[in-house]
Amino acid sequence: MKILITGGSGFIGTHLIKSLFSLKGEISILNVDLNNSPILHPHLKTVITDIRSNNLHNILAESSDFDQCIHLAAICKEPGYEWKEYFETNHVGTKNIISLCDKLNIPKIIFTSTMMVYKAGEEQKTELSQTDPDTAYGISKLLAEKELEKWKYRGTDRELKIIRPAVVFGENENANFTRLYKSLKKGFFPYVGKKTTIKSNIYVHELNSFIIFLMTKPTKSNIYNFGFPELSSINHITSTFNEVFGIKAFRPTIPLRIMILLAHFFQLLNRFGFKNSIHPRRIEKLYYSTDIYPKAALDEGYQFKFNLSSALEDWKKSDDINM
Repeated sequence: MKILITGGSGFIGTHLIKSLFSLKGEISILNVDLNNSPILHPHLKTVITDIRSNNLHNILAESSDFDQCIHLAAICKEPGYEWKEYFETNHVGTKNIISLCDKLNIPKIIFTSTMMVYKAGEEQKTELSQTDPDTAYGISKLLAEKELEKWKYRGTDRELKIIRPAVVFGENENANFTRLYKSLKKGFFPYVGKKTTIKSNIYVHELNSFIIFLMTKPTKSNIYNFGFPELSSINHITSTFNEVFGIKAFRPTIPLRIMILLAHFFQLLNRFGFKNSIHPRRIEKLYYSTDIYPKAALDEGYQFKFNLSSALEDWKKSDDINM
């Protein structure tokens, strides 16, 4: 099997490539990324290039006869970038990868989108729910989905699988769950306004197992929400962290308005050189629910290997979470 992967040097991609090389059978991977891969393997080659450039001819000379493309490359950290940057990478970059797939006659694309194509709110979202993103990240990813859908219907015998993952966590993530762990380990984590906010999440190894499932199994759907099926309130998540890691943390509930004011104060401190990760947008994200249900994956017969507790137990074995 010959696979083209975009963003294979990143958090999800590095884990995915390791998982692919652990499968039986010969697999050859061409990784397209801004950075080299930390993985050394005779059947892995990385082409360092920018998918925002419409000049990807250097990849055309590398190989042909790819079986599929797994498109992971994206700007996903939010906040963290200017509004237009999300569109330059997630939308325009996807159009460039589609053009590349056309030139290489790649018949199948698996694309990691995001649950943020749905507007945050208390209603649980299935694949049939209305998409109505209200962030640059969510809008740019939905535009990318639309470009891929046009690609699928422009030709015959093309296959498209769109995954809308929840918050992805695991070794080397260094994002939401890592910040949560560090806060709890320090002994203090405030709930923003309420303890009942739902935060759908998924372990990186579970996500990659599902990507491989879509690569190797005949499936009917084109779009898949992907998070653990069980509801995860912020209280449940923090309580599970405390239980798995043996942490005792003070977890008061502080009104949203007060937390937003504090976040603006900490942003002011940032300007004076007192660096911190507290941002008004991150506070808002702790207040509004993001609740997706993986109905299509379950209907296709996918069996989850982890739940939140067992995933944290597995993550606990790695070095980066035991700092």
